[in-house]
Amino acid sequence: MAVTGLANGPGLVCPLALASAADGALLALKHMAPTADLPLNGALLLGERARLMGLSRQGRTTANGSCRLLNSADGRIAINLARDDDWGLLPALVEDAAATDWDSLAALVARWPTAALLARGGELGLAIAADRPMRAPTNWLVRRPGGAARRRACPRVLDLSSLWAGPLAGSLLAMLGGDVVKLESAARPDGARGGHAGFFALLNGMKRHESLDFGDRAALAARVTEADIIIEGSRPRALAQLGIDAGREVARGAVWISITGHGRTGADAMRTGFGDDAAVAGGVASAMAAGWGEAMFAGDAIADPLTGIHAALAGWQAWIGKEGTGQGGQAGRGALLALSLRRTVAFAAQAGRAGGRALAAWQAEAEADAAPLYPLRGPAC
Repeated sequence: MAVTGLANGPGLVCPLALASAADGALLALKHMAPTADLPLNGALLLGERARLMGLSRQGRTTANGSCRLLNSADGRIAINLARDDDWGLLPALVEDAAATDWDSLAALVARWPTAALLARGGELGLAIAADRPMRAPTNWLVRRPGGAARRRACPRVLDLSSLWAGPLAGSLLAMLGGDVVKLESAARPDGARGGHAGFFALLNGMKRHESLDFGDRAALAARVTEADIIIEGSRPRALAQLGIDAGREVARGAVWISITGHGRTGADAMRTGFGDDAAVAGGVASAMAAGWGEAMFAGDAIADPLTGIHAALAGWQAWIGKEGTGQGGQAGRGALLALSLRRTVAFAAQAGRAGGRALAAWQAEAEADAAPLYPLRGPAC
């Protein structure tokens, strides 16, 4: 509740039971690996960055300040200006050089229809999403089976991802017993290194850290081929330019975890998405509007930790196989596991939704809860 609600109003519960979805996914992981030292629950993972950074609710602005809900000519959009270079693209988005700050951008966005903003924003590589209810997907995972996996006492995990969702998945796999290497481009390291140092350590403390010139295709290919599980959050085209073929690795038995903002195929494969804007695309802001009468953000980039937990669950299940016990040596089959931030949030929303009296009861229960917050995790070494 600390990061959900208006800045000058009370903390609000989200009408969607997203914390319950996170709890359920983590419980499934614990069932597969009962001896693993996993976090207390999924809800803890959803809020730990906000607690570490002391973030607070800001209504139509995200807790970290990089993303806002803006009215378009026929609806609402979320636009996330998380990168310094994003601001230079705004004049092209609205065809006006006056778009230099949030106030001027809001006034100019209001002149444009949502579809035009999404199309142009996508072409520019901006993280932009429409605020509208999303039809619940039938699943949170697109899975393509591959060849027989290698048998090892514990899997070798190569974490090529950055920011939050992928690194969280890698962290959980390390807790499950995976030998995780975080491999970063020497020229372009994980952008999260420039953020909160404690949070970066929390997500990456159990991993070995290595750097490589990604222009050396042979060296990069060798590192990928050595891995049993690969985690990445890149667009497929970017991987192809590096000479990496996920299909080839899956065929040899690797588990390939692909995390994108909106999807791996079609037009969605070209879209940029971060945790807060993808959550809006998944229906969170519209659910807040339906429940509380005003569209606003819920949680802190909530699509990221939700997707990270589910990615670890999918990856570990693929590694141990359906009959695996989580004790190692029970290798399953390779698989391409495609998750998107947007789709995971939309699927997690099916864990429960409240409105009217039920939502009021959820709110009253939350306000009456005087128990201390769960203790924050410390970075593991």
